[in-house]
Amino acid sequence: MKMKKIYGIEASQIIGKSADTLKPKLNLHTLCKDRQRFAKAKELINGNEVLISKGLLEISPDSFISYAILHIIDTFEEKQLNSLLQSPYEGIIVFDDKSHLLYANDTCYRFLGCKSKNELFERLSSIIPRTSLDESLQTARPVSGELLNIRGHSVKLVYLPIVRYNRSVGVIVKSTLVSHFPRGTAIIKEKTERSSRYYLDSIVGNNKSIIEQKYLATRAARTVSTVLITGESGTGKEIFAHAIHNISPRRKGPFVKVNCAAVPETLLESELFGYAEGAFTGALKEGKPGKFELANHGTIFLDEIADMSLSMQAKLLRVLQEKEVERVGSVRTTRVDVRIIAASNQDLNQLVAENKFREDLFYRLNVIILNLSPLRERTEDIPLISNELLKRLNRQLGTKVESITDEVLHCFGNYRWPGNIRELENTIERAINFCDGNTINIEHIPEHICSQKAPLPAITAGTLEKSLQQFEKTLIINTLQVCDGNRSKTAKALNIHRSVLYRKMNKYNISCLE
Repeated sequence: MKMKKIYGIEASQIIGKSADTLKPKLNLHTLCKDRQRFAKAKELINGNEVLISKGLLEISPDSFISYAILHIIDTFEEKQLNSLLQSPYEGIIVFDDKSHLLYANDTCYRFLGCKSKNELFERLSSIIPRTSLDESLQTARPVSGELLNIRGHSVKLVYLPIVRYNRSVGVIVKSTLVSHFPRGTAIIKEKTERSSRYYLDSIVGNNKSIIEQKYLATRAARTVSTVLITGESGTGKEIFAHAIHNISPRRKGPFVKVNCAAVPETLLESELFGYAEGAFTGALKEGKPGKFELANHGTIFLDEIADMSLSMQAKLLRVLQEKEVERVGSVRTTRVDVRIIAASNQDLNQLVAENKFREDLFYRLNVIILNLSPLRERTEDIPLISNELLKRLNRQLGTKVESITDEVLHCFGNYRWPGNIRELENTIERAINFCDGNTINIEHIPEHICSQKAPLPAITAGTLEKSLQQFEKTLIINTLQVCDGNRSKTAKALNIHRSVLYRKMNKYNISCLE
């Protein structure tokens, strides 16, 4: 039947004759002559694209027979299937029953910027939650409605099990682009995007305190111990959490962030631990995994943990102790392997003393502590941070502002920055929007930042002359720091001759290399 379909002849017309009478020729005699063990080719025969596999079989020493297998690959069904798999609107990925990657269409490779199957599998391992994949395999039921943030886009995932003889033999994962996330938009779930999220080299500064915290973060990343990051709002706690995850052995696993202050108290339990089928009115029919399950084999970042109620703290403590979660409305528990990084801008010691934070939970979290200094205590890093933020914002905004004047940096050094680095970033972004040239000048900076004077140094007991000398020394040191140690710029900023600056530096034993 297939011979008739391919060549348009009956089998009886070719049996007993040379196969090379067929058009196009199979050239089996050449195969035998050249001892070519196997060959593959595609031919267009009677309007069909045909895959031809040819080979030799050794029936006795130095005696061979040749064969040819012909298969039509250009059928309507296969063209239709290939067209569906190569949809430009959907990424389609196929896994086997052991979660090994079998296939991904061109859309996946293009969207994730991968060139090889191994690179794609490594990227997918850090993006696709293992719990959802496992759930679809184990239950042989579709799992849908999951949203991920991938490269700044909202992507919806649907898991479709491949069932044979009432058993899942694989899963098809379809991803559909929903929308682009505007900057600062809260999202349902956030994962690490390894090519664009933060590492320790994203944290700039030469201040002794920040160097110490980066060293502690490096040490903490080696283990799975709980990390507590403290510091005022805007000091970079989330960036440190990302960095610890990205240099840890769990970097290929998920990174899930939960802002405990942003989720209403009535929803926080189901958000963290998930809910079972029919747990409450409006619940998804198939239930929903919580953030802890989604972070399995990875890291969960609990931001603003001090805003969690005492009752929720008790439930969180149980998860930390037992390493298992129980979905709302469920009667069974699920084991989880999650590394916890918590953060707070409040003094947890003080909250414990005021009975506003559980003491036992505090000691569970208080294993490795990173304490991030406010920006006002890192004034020497302000020029470095400002220039790094300028580069980053230029990339985000598509602008080409190249520099910030020394006068602006001097004002930045005098300002107290109650919003810390986040406020500094917003100030520079505002300046970029008002800047018509390629340099940020003083007129681009809000007046309340420019008008703030440098704080007077603490005056110790002594004569007026000593107090003036102390102030002069402090002013020179601060100006040198703002000018990155450049003595010519420092002398100009202080409106004194460079030789006068040298004398005063020698007088006060100030050393600074240009």
